[in-house]
Amino acid sequence: MTHLGSRLSALVDGQLSPAEAERALEHVACCPRCAAELSAARAARRALSAAGPVEPAPDLAARLLALSAQIPPTDGDPLRAAPAPSDPWATPATLPRGAWSGEVRRGSLRRRVVGLVVGGVGVAAVGLFALGESPLVTPDLHRSDPLTVLAQAAPRATGALVVGGARTDGLDGGSGGGTVADGGASALAALAAQGWTCPTPLPEGFRVADVRDDARRGVLEIDLEAPGGEAVVREQTGLLDTSALAGGETWDVDGRRVHVLSEAPWHVVWQSGDTVIDVVADTEQETVAALVAAFPARDYDAGVPARISRGWTTMTGALGTS
Repeated sequence: MTHLGSRLSALVDGQLSPAEAERALEHVACCPRCAAELSAARAARRALSAAGPVEPAPDLAARLLALSAQIPPTDGDPLRAAPAPSDPWATPATLPRGAWSGEVRRGSLRRRVVGLVVGGVGVAAVGLFALGESPLVTPDLHRSDPLTVLAQAAPRATGALVVGGARTDGLDGGSGGGTVADGGASALAALAAQGWTCPTPLPEGFRVADVRDDARRGVLEIDLEAPGGEAVVREQTGLLDTSALAGGETWDVDGRRVHVLSEAPWHVVWQSGDTVIDVVADTEQETVAALVAAFPARDYDAGVPARISRGWTTMTGALGTS
């Protein structure tokens, strides 16, 4: 059984939508661990709201004045002593040629330019680092979610493909058949060129039936015809919230740590590089594992260069220059 994890705080603070709050409360009703954590969070919130202001001690001002009286005098302290008076009859220091003419020597100008360039690069790197923070992706743990996904997919009812947010006719010449002539290889290649994580190639028996790119939510959905049933692949850029999945069943698929959210139908999720991938399928476990193994096995890179690179991708995507 999976637990609510960090969403308990959002539930206590009233930050969840009514539907999400209802699902969370349904989970709490049948999960003693989450019920205990929710009760503790609510108790902490009540204690904080009941806490009064902290009043300073009545003798605080007197103690501060007593401390100031203990500060030693400046006599003999070179760091706090006043500067020595200058000799008005002393010969002034010789200034370099052109000091009062406004001329800037070449060496000084070069140093200033280098300083400005280095400073600008540093500011840009900090900005890209901040932009490169990956959003936390928490899968929907409600029991109805995989059933809803399969019901909405209906892969054999359409032959249209959506790549880059625009729906087009099937790649089989516009016949509108349920599958694509090349099994969807060209559609997957187009998605990979846009930066999505795609299997290369699909396992035997799988064919692409429909592709939907929800640009508003940043979610890509690939509907597949699978051996003995159908499967839906959803991808979203971000970092998987593994704390919300603690205690659940996991698979090891060729080095990939796959979290199992349900078994009827199968609903699994894992991290592949900068992308969170989840699969819903009404097929056998071996078929689901074969589909998972077809995706690239990549670990999430939390290093500074990778984060700056993600920030650059985010900025160029927002400016429309990527």
